[in-house]
Amino acid sequence: MIVVVDGTGEANNAVYAKEMRNSFCSQIASVPGATYFRGPTLAGSEVAAIADRAAGAAQSLAASGRPIMLAGYSRGGCAAILAAKRLKSAGFRVKALFLFDPVDMQVSDKSLSQTIPDNVDYVARARTARDIRFWLSNPVKSRFYFYNTGRWLAGSGQFDHEAFVGSHGALGGTPWPDVVGDAACALNVAAWMSPRLKAQGLSVNLGV
Repeated sequence: MIVVVDGTGEANNAVYAKEMRNSFCSQIASVPGATYFRGPTLAGSEVAAIADRAAGAAQSLAASGRPIMLAGYSRGGCAAILAAKRLKSAGFRVKALFLFDPVDMQVSDKSLSQTIPDNVDYVARARTARDIRFWLSNPVKSRFYFYNTGRWLAGSGQFDHEAFVGSHGALGGTPWPDVVGDAACALNVAAWMSPRLKAQGLSVNLGV
């Protein structure tokens, strides 16, 4: 069905699970048959290894006759793009790729993840808007300095994308309670992404 890679978090798995329990990726992972991977720690050194595991899980889906879909948030989005590249090298197509503010802040894989490979048929990418006023009010939580990735899709697939003013956390479904407008931003992302998930056959209605 779908392989999901969540965002960056604490090294402690119990703390991570608490922090990300209602993330958009966690919600997508509730779909029957989904496979969930926690994202990397702050250093991001595990991104390539996570991409390898995600690609392996996706190939197992294909072996059972099911289409491959991938989803990722933050560095997990980068891992999902890298997994799509690995799947292309192995001769597999990806039906859909769902990205929540994907960023390439890692040193584990030297290949750039700016361009999504042409074995992907459909992409929905939500990202933070480069809004200078929001950044000045929230210089850390806006993650304005993160290196946005997955900007283009090679080939003839469909590429839907939208920018939202809010924190990096809001784009992943974990809005910051002290950031004005962040909860509304997360709701807007959920409202934009949910019909796109459903159009690809995933019966999940994202919430905040």
